[in-house]
Amino acid sequence: MPVQSWMALASVPGANWAVLDGEADPVSAAAGYAKAGEANATTETLFEAASLSKPVLAAAIHDLVRDGSIDLDEPVARHLDFTMDIATRTTTPRHLLSHCSGLPNWRTEAGSDLVSRFKPGSDFRYSGEGYALLARLAEVVTGQTAAEVVRSRVLTPAGMTRSGYGWSAGQSPAVAWAHDAGGELMADKGPAQFETSRDAGPRRSIETWTQDERIAAAKALDKPALPVFMAPNMAAGLWTTASDYGRFARFARRYPAMNIPTVKVEGSLAWGLGWGLEQSGSDRFAWHWGANDGVANLFVLDLVSNDGLVVLTNGAGGQRVYERAARVRFGREFDAFTWLQP
Repeated sequence: MPVQSWMALASVPGANWAVLDGEADPVSAAAGYAKAGEANATTETLFEAASLSKPVLAAAIHDLVRDGSIDLDEPVARHLDFTMDIATRTTTPRHLLSHCSGLPNWRTEAGSDLVSRFKPGSDFRYSGEGYALLARLAEVVTGQTAAEVVRSRVLTPAGMTRSGYGWSAGQSPAVAWAHDAGGELMADKGPAQFETSRDAGPRRSIETWTQDERIAAAKALDKPALPVFMAPNMAAGLWTTASDYGRFARFARRYPAMNIPTVKVEGSLAWGLGWGLEQSGSDRFAWHWGANDGVANLFVLDLVSNDGLVVLTNGAGGQRVYERAARVRFGREFDAFTWLQP
C-alpha cells in the first residue's frame, strides 16, 4: 500500500501499520517521522493508541468475567459508590462495555456527578467515563491497579512486549509525537503531556499508581480529580505499536462476546462488548478508532477470514490515511467511516 503518498497528501508526518493475513503473524511497516523533521518512525516506535486502548481494557474485563470476578449483569454500584442517581446505579459492566450506559464521554467540572442521559441499556452513547469506571471496577475486584490487571491478563499473554501505559523518568523510548492538521509539531501534547502527568505523581511505574495517587497527581497539576485528567487513563492512555496491536486483535478472539451485537448504533453499525461491529450480508467486521490531540488510529478485523489492518498515525489528518488504507486492504467502503465524519 502506498501509505507514504497518502501521508503526504494528508500532512501526516509518521505512521506505523500492520497487515494481518488469516493466522499468519502481523506484518508491519513504518514511514515518515516520529517527530517532524527530526526522528524517523520505525516499526518499534511507540504511538499513542488513544481510544484503541478501550478494546484492550475490555478484553481484561472479559477475562475477569471468565474467572468469576465480574458478573456482566451485576450493577457496578454494588462494588463502587460512583453516583447518587438512582437510575444510573443500575448500570452494569455489559452496559459500559457496549457504550449503552448513557454516561457522558468525559466530565470536565470538579465535583460533577456521573448521571446517565437515558435508561442504561436502552440506547448508544459513546463514553470514556464508562471505560474509566470499568477500570475502577477491575481494581476493586482484584486489589491490583487496572494497568496491572491489563498487563497480566492481556499485554503479556498476547505477546504485546512493546506496549504499556508510559515510561518511567530517565527512560527515553522511541515515541511518536503529536502533530496538527498541517503537520506541525504539538510540543505540549503526546509524550510531553504524558511526562508532565507522570512527574506530578509518585516516582515509580505509573502502572502501579493507586486511585488516591492518581487523584493527588491531577490536583498537583491544578486539574479536577476526574478520569480524563488522571494518568494512566485506561480508556485512552495505552502506548503501542501496530504489530503489537495486531497481536491483540488476534488474542481477543478468545472473548467471543466482544463480537456479539449488543446495542444498535445506526444502519449496519452496532457495538459489541468491547468494540464496534459492522455487518453487511455475510460480511462481518470488528473495528475501533482512536483520536487524541494530533493522533488518529484505526483497526479493522474481518471476523470471517481473520484478515485485519492496524494503522497508527501521529497527525490530526491521519483519519484520511487510515480510511484510504482500509478501503484498499479490504476492497470495500465502510459505513463506520461515514458515521465517524465530523
